[in-house]
Amino acid sequence: MEGSVVWSIAINRADPRVMFAGTGTPSRPGIYRSTDGGKRWEQRPMEIAESCPNVGIPRPTGIAVDPTDHRNVWVGLEVDGLRRSTDGGDTWTKVNGAIPNPDVHSVLVAAGPPKAVFTVVNDDVWRSIDDGKTWQAARARETFPWHYPRSIAVKPDDSKTVFLTLGDSTPGRVGTVMRSRDAGATWESLGFPVQPNSAIWTLCIPAAEPDLMFAASRYGYLYRSEDGGDSWQKLWREFGEVSAVLWVAR
Repeated sequence: MEGSVVWSIAINRADPRVMFAGTGTPSRPGIYRSTDGGKRWEQRPMEIAESCPNVGIPRPTGIAVDPTDHRNVWVGLEVDGLRRSTDGGDTWTKVNGAIPNPDVHSVLVAAGPPKAVFTVVNDDVWRSIDDGKTWQAARARETFPWHYPRSIAVKPDDSKTVFLTLGDSTPGRVGTVMRSRDAGATWESLGFPVQPNSAIWTLCIPAAEPDLMFAASRYGYLYRSEDGGDSWQKLWREFGEVSAVLWVAR
């Protein structure tokens, strides 16, 4: 991957030596796998468009390893749709037709019950409870306060509770976090004490403290919750742009 831009990474929780990384814009797009904790990497064969609308060269924006069957791996590409592997990343197939929008922002597999595969595109959230055979849209324009979702995460100690970051556009002028307690069947909007200055872009839920959460807007507002998202406080420190937040246990 030397000389490439890495857009996403995922670690197999059942075997942390197995890792996946996705490269793309402006470098050549590809999916790489390591089986020795990142010491060595090999590119896996995946058919990816050489160019796509809006971003030029596609980029893998999300990788998800199925927590119930770790040979199932999902990759979302902006702007080239969804891919799936059923053999741990040896081979990949394109998920055709079911999700009409190829502008994928994030992917997630929540163990449930029911187990749900989520594909977040730039105007909706698609959910499958039959391992990708059929998909249902959340109908964001009808049911969400705004229609631009960005990232998605599952609560580490409750695999039916899923959180989604949302905004009015990119980078947008306002946003929120949506929460589902039934693996994506229904959603509620969580309130912030200070209105975000742009779309809520990223969310961090530490496995070691699953009621502790951090959410950030694209333009640098950082929020903290200590009760699983029921209430939030805006932290005093503001940043320029935020792409990701990570909490590390000491």
